[in-house]
Amino acid sequence: MDYLIQTKKKLLYKLLVLPLVFLCSHTLLAQSHRIALSLTGGIVQDGFSGMITGDYKVNEFDYFQFNVQGSFSTLEQNNIDIPVDTYSFNAGFFFDILRNNSRTFALSLGAGGTIGFETINEGNKNIGSNQILNLKTTNTIYGAYAGLDADIFISPVIALNIKLNEVYHINSEIGEFTPYAGLGVKLIIK
Repeated sequence: MDYLIQTKKKLLYKLLVLPLVFLCSHTLLAQSHRIALSLTGGIVQDGFSGMITGDYKVNEFDYFQFNVQGSFSTLEQNNIDIPVDTYSFNAGFFFDILRNNSRTFALSLGAGGTIGFETINEGNKNIGSNQILNLKTTNTIYGAYAGLDADIFISPVIALNIKLNEVYHINSEIGEFTPYAGLGVKLIIK
């Protein structure tokens, strides 16, 4: 079980770091603030998660946000830790609620919809010791989310990105509410 978690952590790390290296090499000369990409890693309840996010500004203060999130956590049942993997796509609308005049800090609030896939115990109902899960082990999930994004600009094209999201999955087998707190880098593309 520990080997599986370590393998997933390494895969998530590679998925987050490789695009960052590629994007850094191509975006440092960008000056406009229309499109941005961010990579964050963080925690979810009883686990960890990573998120790749794209922002598209519709005006100076408001933007659409699209992201893909992978979460790896555990569910405890009968003193056995059961792995739970969730992969989701979120789309929402955000607006600035606070920013300074020098544009080195911005705080945004938003909400939107989510759809994804949840796998419990890698799809296996048997959890050992002749115990069977009485849950769906694979499930398409959907719902809504609300989020808070903070950007602290290090340069005109690079910002430290802090994300706080609360996701409500209407039909999740492990619980309807899933919090996410993440920290990462945002790159201004265009």
